[in-house]
Amino acid sequence: MAVRTLPPSARRSVAALWFAAFAALATFLFFLRLVMAPHAIILYVVLPSLAAGVAGYAWGGAILDPSRVQNYGRAVLRGFLVGAGTFVIFAALYACGLPMLEGQWSLGRVGSLFLFTLMLGILMGGPLAAITGITAGLTLFKFGRHFFAESGGQTSEASTV
Repeated sequence: MAVRTLPPSARRSVAALWFAAFAALATFLFFLRLVMAPHAIILYVVLPSLAAGVAGYAWGGAILDPSRVQNYGRAVLRGFLVGAGTFVIFAALYACGLPMLEGQWSLGRVGSLFLFTLMLGILMGGPLAAITGITAGLTLFKFGRHFFAESGGQTSEASTV
């Protein structure tokens, strides 16, 4: 099966799973030596993975479309943009999730928590999201070209019609 024969929803689903898996691996490795409470695992491993899956579904599926992303440079850029989107989505999820999981925060502080996470979280989460997004974008591009290619890394003309 060639990449071009995959429907856009299948490309998006593969990209969502790919980016979510890379985010789960990156955050797990980042916090590996820390002993974390279950609610901290939700905040710092599950929410970033969910955010990466959403961003991968929204913007990462294009990496598997040869008409939209033709080379590694564009895959890097797309992966970086998915990483940036992941960070913004994570900031929103974190701002909503923290008051629900931690008793000392109120839902009235969601807006300020969102801004706080965007401003100060970028110091730690920004580079992690960028590196993870770039790595996931590159590997997804390579995976898509290798796994879905029909012959010699190229799709045939018959499969693109």
